[in-house]
Amino acid sequence: MGRKKKGYVRKKLVVSSASLKELQELLGVGGESEAARIAMEDRLLAEKLAAAADRIARRGGLLDVFSRTGPPGLKAKVNPVNTVSVHSRGILFQ
Repeated sequence: MGRKKKGYVRKKLVVSSASLKELQELLGVGGESEAARIAMEDRLLAEKLAAAADRIARRGGLLDVFSRTGPPGLKAKVNPVNTVSVHSRGILFQ
C-alpha cells in the first residue's frame, strides 16, 4: 500500500463496478480511485457553480452591456477604451 496523499482518507463505498470502469475509461485515468476522485471534484464544482448562478439570478442577473438591456434603473455606458462603467444609485462599478 502506498503513502497517504494529504487530505485523502480511505472510505468504503458501494458503487457500480461497470459504471466505475466506464468512468475510468472516459476520463482516461489509470485507476478507479482516481476516476472516483475526479468525478466527485467535478460534481462539487458543478454544485458551486449552480449556487453562484442562483445568487446572481436572485440579484437580477447579469447586465448585457452589448445590447443595452438590463433591469430598470441600471444604465450601462461603454467608454472609449472598451471598458464598462455601470451607474446605479450614484455608485460607479468598473
